[in-house]
Amino acid sequence: MRKRTISIAKTNSNAPATGASDVACGWATLATGVAISGFLLWRNHQPMDFNEYNLLNTALILFVPLVVILLLLRREASDFGMTPGDLKGGVIAALLLFVAFIPILLLFAPMDGPQEYYLNWLGEGSGSGSIRGLFFDGRHWSKGGTIEWARLAYHELTMAFYMFGWEWFYRGFLLFGLSRLLPIWGAVGVQTLLFAALHWGKPLPETLSSLPGGVLMALLALRYRSFLPCFLLHTLISAGFDAAVLYNHFYK
Repeated sequence: MRKRTISIAKTNSNAPATGASDVACGWATLATGVAISGFLLWRNHQPMDFNEYNLLNTALILFVPLVVILLLLRREASDFGMTPGDLKGGVIAALLLFVAFIPILLLFAPMDGPQEYYLNWLGEGSGSGSIRGLFFDGRHWSKGGTIEWARLAYHELTMAFYMFGWEWFYRGFLLFGLSRLLPIWGAVGVQTLLFAALHWGKPLPETLSSLPGGVLMALLALRYRSFLPCFLLHTLISAGFDAAVLYNHFYK
C-alpha cells in the first residue's frame, strides 16, 4: 500500500509538456476545494428543497473542478483520478466493504436522529416526496405514510448522481490534486477535514463517522487509482441506509 501511494506522488512530480505545473495544480486544487466547501457549508444550512439542494451541490462539486482542470490548468481529468484505474479490483473491494458496513447501517437506522433526518428528506415538502402522508407531531415523525415507489426510484437515482459528484470532488479532484502539493497523508487529511465539515448538521453518528470514512475512502481511491470504487461504495451505503430507515419506520 505505502509503495503504491508514494509512487503516485513521485510519478506526477514533473511538470507536463503542456498545462500547469504540479505545484500550480496543487494550489489551484486547494483554493477551489476550500472555496467550494466553505460556500456549501454555509449554503446547505439555508432553506432548500431536495431538487435545489442536489442541483446546486452537483453543479459546484462536479462541474467546477472540471472547468478548473480542463480550462484553467489545461490538464487531463485522468490526472485527478477520473479514470477506471484498477476497476475490477476496486469494484470487488467496494462490494466487500459495503457488506462489512451493513451491521453499522442496521445499528444506526433505528435511532431518532437518523429517522427524523432521513424521513424528512424522503418525505413531502422539502424532501423528494418518496413518502406521502407522514405526520410530524412537533417533535418526531409519527408512524404512517405510504411509499411512492416511482418517487423513491427518482430519489435514489438523484442521490447516486450526487454521490458521483461528491466522490469525484473529494476522492478524485481534491485527493489527487493535493497529492501534487502535499505528502500523501497531508492530502488525505485535508480532503477528510473538508469532507467532514460538509457533514455538519447531519445526525451525530453520521457526522462522527465521516472522519474515519473520509480516510478509508481516500485509501480506497489511492489503492485502485480512481475515485470510482468510492462512488460505488458511497452510493450503496446511501441507498442501504435509506432502505434501513424505511424498514424501521414501516415494519418495526
